[in-house]
Parts: sequence; C-alpha cells; structure tokens
Amino acid sequence: MFKIRSLAARTLPLVLAVPLLFPFGAAPLSAAVPFPDVNPNRHAWALSSIEVMSEKGIVTGYPDGRFLPDQSISKAEWTVMVYRLFDKYRPNLYAYGPDKVTAYADVPPLHWAYRPILDMYDASFYIGGFGEDLHGELAFRPEMRLNRLQLAQILGSLFHDRLMNLQMSQNDACSLVASLKDVPSKFLPDTDAYAEAQADGRYKESGFMDSEKAGSVYPTLFLGTGTGNCVYGDDDLSNTQATALASLQASGIMSADEAGYFRPLDAVSRAEAVTILDRIYLYLRGLGYSADYSSIELEAPSERDGSTGSGSSGGTGSTSGSGTTVPPASGGGTGGSPSAGNGASVPPAVIGADGTGSISRNVLRKGEIETTVRPNGRAYLQFDLESDWKVDLYVIVDGQIGFVRQEDLPMTIPVDGVTSVVFRTQQREKPAGAVDNVATLTTKFLDEMPAKGKKKS
Repeated sequence: MFKIRSLAARTLPLVLAVPLLFPFGAAPLSAAVPFPDVNPNRHAWALSSIEVMSEKGIVTGYPDGRFLPDQSISKAEWTVMVYRLFDKYRPNLYAYGPDKVTAYADVPPLHWAYRPILDMYDASFYIGGFGEDLHGELAFRPEMRLNRLQLAQILGSLFHDRLMNLQMSQNDACSLVASLKDVPSKFLPDTDAYAEAQADGRYKESGFMDSEKAGSVYPTLFLGTGTGNCVYGDDDLSNTQATALASLQASGIMSADEAGYFRPLDAVSRAEAVTILDRIYLYLRGLGYSADYSSIELEAPSERDGSTGSGSSGGTGSTSGSGTTVPPASGGGTGGSPSAGNGASVPPAVIGADGTGSISRNVLRKGEIETTVRPNGRAYLQFDLESDWKVDLYVIVDGQIGFVRQEDLPMTIPVDGVTSVVFRTQQREKPAGAVDNVATLTTKFLDEMPAKGKKKS
C-alpha cells in the first residue's frame, strides 16, 4: 500500500476517507483500458469518460484495482462528482432567503458528503433533489440509489437554462415526452381535470414531494387533447420532468433507446454517471459556458489518447448522442450564476510546467482548490497548505487516495514511478460568521528527501 511520508520521514498510512465514490487505491490507469473490469468492448461507450474522470480525480477505483462500472451510485456519490468537477458552482452556498436550504434531517454535519450536498442543492431542486420525510422535515436521502428519471429531474434544475433547452416549444416538448414508451403522460382537457390529476400522491400537504417515494414514476401532465395540441400547466413536477426529458434527449446527454424506452427506474451505474457528467461538461463547453462553472479542463474526446468517444444514450452501447459531436469551446462564457466567476482567478490545472509553485484561493467564497502535478521522473514531492481556518487535503496518487490533516503538513512523499498526483482541499466546518478563508497550496519536486522539519501545531 502506498505510504505518505512526512518531512521527518515518518510513514503515515492512507486514511480511507469516504465510501464508494472515492474508494481508494486503484491501479494506475492505462490509455486503452483504465481498469481491468472495464471491458473495452462492452464498455466502449464509457472508456473515454472513465479515463478522463479518473485522471482528474473526480472518481477513482477500488482497493483491488477495479472500477465496478456496472455498480449503481447513490445520490450522495453523484452530488460529490458534480461538486468536484464543477468546482465553481455552488447554488445553495450563495442562495439567501427562501431560496436557501439550511439543513436536511438525514445529512448531519459529520456525513461524508455533507458539504457538497449542502452547498449544491438550493430550493430549486425540490423536484427530484429532496422532499419531506414522515416527520415533516426536509430529507435528502443521500444513500438512495439514483435512478435515471430522478437524475433527469435533478438535471432539470442543474445549470437550468444553460443545460435545459427553454427555446423548445411546449408542444414539441410534450410530443417528445409522450413518445417515451415507459414514462407515462396524460393529456387533460381543462384546468379542473388537470388539478384533479395532481392529487395522485405526488405531493404532500406541504407541497413538497414525499422523500420516501423519491424516484417514483408519476405521469407527466399536459393541458390539451394530444401531441398536436398540448401545453404545460401549473404542475412543477410535470413541467420540470417534461423540460428535462425533452432537453436531455435533444442534446444526447441522456436519451431513450431506439425503441423509445427511457428506462426510468433503472439505477444509474458508475459508468453511466461519469459519461453523463462528461457530456454535461462538453455540452457547456460547446456553448462557451464551462469556464463559468469549472476551473478543471477536460479535453474533447477527439483530443484524448485512445479515445473512442463518450457518445452513448446512457449505457446501452448506442453511439448516438453528443459525446463526440459537441462543438469546441468558444470561450469562457457570458456571465453566469452568482456562484460562477465573481472575478475569481481560476487556478491552473497544473502548478507550473515543473510542478513547482502555489495556488491561493478563498475557498469559502470560491470553492475548493483542485490541481494536478506530474513528477516526470522526479523522486520526491513536497507540499504544504496554509489557510486562515483549517483546511485539509485529499492526495490522490495514480488513483490511490489518501487524506492528510493540515496539522500533518508540510509533507514529502516519494513519487518515483508515479504518473500524476491530484490535490483537492476540503475545508473543515467554518467558524460562525466567517466570510473568508484564503488557502494557499504549495508544491515542489525534489531529487532527495529533505532534512527533518518542524510540524504545525
């Protein structure tokens, strides 16, 4: 097992920090097949996405070197993936008033995904994102296995008008959704019938959905007589669902198979999740918006070594979709949400050409620092982290993840034979009233182990 060493040459075993999404100790990646259980034929549609997401530290493998591409993911795991890739996008962190969600009954501060869940989901995610439990409290159900329809609903609020095609006519959207053979639709002739149809258990008296029934398939309701004459009504679930399903189908990010089956209750696999996330990034990049949401740069599929593209309709092996046809980025976007940008400098993907340098960032306001350095034959990597308030580090060495507390820094680790090291900060719970937390990550490659140094108190 890889060992992290301090400046005093003290060996520290890696801490296994969080389950499933960041399981720890994957084998080094190869260009053709990143993990031994990722079949180059059966998983050809996901190879490019798995490789690039693994390289960037968004998702890693398991201790035995496997990726488990067909294993389902939880809502918490999906959230952390989004949080890591789109590190400048924090809707709830910057929300206020009725738009801000302050707590979930089932996500305590010690939950491994507490910060990503609380920073990401503002009140706009109440369709698919969260609901009300039996005690009338907001519940997220972080360990629930995410199904395809629920993911589509969540994506209906994620990036909203930049991911959803709001220019599509309501009639076109309802026609497309009505063509899905396994997602029911209802056409109601008037508002009275439409209101009555909503009383099917989709909402509790509070107006929130029932968290215990999250992921259930409720009919998408439309006002009209059929696909040639239909518009949206006032049901938020139906409208979010219709817009998401139609937009995701049109963009190729998530779509039905050739027979018209969306498979709404199928669990989202790990391979599907990284592929969908990759497509979202590439779609935003094609519109020139990716820099508004992420400081991480992903190459286009055509630029990836050994890439077969990520064009799949969600795990069926289809080559349709936008994975290989997204146009190249046209710039850094045009504005964005309050959480995007705000004049913050974007940290580089690599600290200098030689891996030596520093990144400073207000992690409380701008999100965590994440960067990759490559040893290129050097023997040791020295790193340190300074901050106003305590910030810790995840250190991912060729897919093998370790957790380092700030008190154990500075630290030097052997990197002879290592391809890449990913650093990702994790802010501890902030002091009450704090509005700033400037952190500075410093890295330096060495040919020899340095002399003993004093640790932080």
